[in-house]
Amino acid sequence: MTAVHAQSAVARDELIVLGGADRLQAEEWNQLARRGFHLHQWFTAAERSGWNPRHLAVRGASGLKTIIPAYLVGPGTPHDLHDRWLGPLRDAASHVGFRLQPVLSVQAPFAHVSQPLGNSSGLSNPILHEIFYALEQTAEREGAKAVAWPFVDTYCDRLIDVARARGYAVLYSGATATMRVRWSSFDEYVASRSKNVRRTILADIASIGAAGLRTTLASDFDRDASHMDRLYRDAFRSRHGGESPVAPHLFQQLGRRQTPEIFAHLAWHGDRLVGTSLNLFTPERLDGTFAAFSPEHRTSGVFYNDLCYEPLRVAIREGISSIDLGLNALYAKVLRGAVLQRRMILIRGTRPRRHRMLSMLGRLVAGRIQQQERKALGPLWGPRCFVEDEAGAEHVS
Repeated sequence: MTAVHAQSAVARDELIVLGGADRLQAEEWNQLARRGFHLHQWFTAAERSGWNPRHLAVRGASGLKTIIPAYLVGPGTPHDLHDRWLGPLRDAASHVGFRLQPVLSVQAPFAHVSQPLGNSSGLSNPILHEIFYALEQTAEREGAKAVAWPFVDTYCDRLIDVARARGYAVLYSGATATMRVRWSSFDEYVASRSKNVRRTILADIASIGAAGLRTTLASDFDRDASHMDRLYRDAFRSRHGGESPVAPHLFQQLGRRQTPEIFAHLAWHGDRLVGTSLNLFTPERLDGTFAAFSPEHRTSGVFYNDLCYEPLRVAIREGISSIDLGLNALYAKVLRGAVLQRRMILIRGTRPRRHRMLSMLGRLVAGRIQQQERKALGPLWGPRCFVEDEAGAEHVS
């Protein structure tokens, strides 16, 4: 680890160039983990699978207090800004040499999360400026097109204000569905829903047994990793028309370590795997990713069980306070009791002309995302389906 600068104060905070997650022991790292996507094993598995880390950390008088997860992302990286922003135009854009790669991206791997580890709310404005400056200098050295914080919750006022002061464009990047776990049992959750929603939930659950399916939860999923990988790649190919950039050994790496906080949720029809997802948790937040289903089960009861019901059962059992259900299938999630949290992208191009282009493109993408969300939510759309920002304001540019 390399010290960048020390803040001049009685209790000094020092910015550290950390590099990869393997520079810290899992115990030290996980003390700052506030959600499943923050776990040390998740980062190290990603970095062994090709993710290029450029993490920073803040050290205070009593030790590390914050880690800022950053990666140099580009071709072959899931959630790459080039593919997310250009969408169906990406092939045409590449043909004429228009690329948004690489980007220095502040995020957890394989996740729509830009949240730092630890208590970042206690960082002073000077140290926040140092963090942004260090990221900008890294982007310059690496030849990146931009520095981006792609998924910042709208209540992170001070972080957003510092970004604005440094000339970043602050643009809407979509809403994630979250569920606060306030029930003592799954039956209590079902009883809290309206009559029509209760009927839907019970029908979803009944359909799993009626279809001859069984579901399992396992942290030691090494023996099932090849089946999980195959199902995920088939589903990715069907959705996106191309091959997944995820390294073929990722599921095996994660399953071999048998960490209780990382488990696979699997659905079987006999000996055939028809549904899979990975779930990670801390006491504060459960996260899920890599959900994939065989074609006949993409909208069946087993899909909704993976989407909502099983994560909720796990959260109730483990005493987890909230679940991040992700950015897709918003109608189904809100219908079942989730609320939506808006997120912003903070982005600054490394050259003035590039920054102007990115700001213009980002505004167009933000408008497209908002239209898609409103269409997806249909009659559920409105203020009541969005969580109130802690600051009481919505930072949309």
